[in-house]
Amino acid sequence: MAYINPRLRNPAEGTAQPTTGKAKTDWIGGACAIIAFCLAAATTAILYMEWDLYTSFIGR
Repeated sequence: MAYINPRLRNPAEGTAQPTTGKAKTDWIGGACAIIAFCLAAATTAILYMEWDLYTSFIGR
């Protein structure tokens, strides 16, 4: 945990307990990350196959 100078702290947070655990919407970020990775992998595969097709005809 980072050090915070006492003069910069909020006095109302003196008795606040730190929360532990995941946020309720944490699964949304995970799902978006998985979808983005799949789209990036599919785009890379499509571009590679297209390049392979071009080079097979150009190389003749």
